[in-house]
Amino acid sequence: MAASSYDYDLVVIGSGPGGQRAAIQAAKVDKKVAVIEKTTVVGGVSVNLGTIPSKTLREAVLDLSGFRSRAFYGASYRVKDNITIQDLLVRTNQVIAHEIDIARHQLLRNHIELISAAASFVDPHTLRLDMIDGSTSRTVSAAHIVIAR
Repeated sequence: MAASSYDYDLVVIGSGPGGQRAAIQAAKVDKKVAVIEKTTVVGGVSVNLGTIPSKTLREAVLDLSGFRSRAFYGASYRVKDNITIQDLLVRTNQVIAHEIDIARHQLLRNHIELISAAASFVDPHTLRLDMIDGSTSRTVSAAHIVIAR
């Protein structure tokens, strides 16, 4: 297939940090790009389950317990007496939502198509996309495919 006969110049499977960077770099050099994500949210494991949530929980504990402010206010300083899991989850969910929003806007600002589907190879340049809502499937072709899972 000639390069002009593909649906996309680049299709990236996965919307984590690596997938985002690959997609944005291609879009910045005027390539037609799509990102396939098998969940309804972008960001991959880093944003949704791993690095961002775990670091945010740690920071929330340090903040709510007053640990960081004790050097200034004294050893008994606490922001909140009874820290609950709900206190921690509220902050974590706010940060995750913010990071997802940033990732989505970066992709859309660069005119990258976001497709919520599970991808499987038909051949080296063709993917079958099964939409996550189970309604349909379709095939797309690309000159290049990056697996960023």
